Amino acid sequence: MNTYSFEMELNEDVEEVYGKIFKALKGNSWILLSYVDAKQIIENNFHENFPPYYILNVCKPIAAKELLTENMDFGLFLPCKVIVYKTEKGTKISVLRVSAMDREHLGGKGTIAEKYENDLIALIKGIKN
Repeated sequence: MNTYSFEMELNEDVEEVYGKIFKALKGNSWILLSYVDAKQIIENNFHENFPPYYILNVCKPIAAKELLTENMDFGLFLPCKVIVYKTEKGTKISVLRVSAMDREHLGGKGTIAEKYENDLIALIKGIKN
């Protein structure tokens, strides 16, 4: 376990997990701003097989407002990052802990960031069957 991310593995297909995350975000005031399909990019540019790997850029507008009001440099860590990728056992999901970035790089206490990352982590935990 590390201090900079929350991690969870599911014995489910990557595409199924991605769909569950998307639905959960939409139903809880989070916005999927964009996603990066690393598999497609790598396969198109290097003509090599690569396992499914998504980088999701997600935002809860009230969280962004509070974090940026506290410290404009929070913009370096926004939007929130969620990665979803195929493993041998199924699918791994990781969420960047912005609170750790605040404490380590911005000299803050991480309190506001922790409130919203815990909200996002609870949402992710909620997609388990």
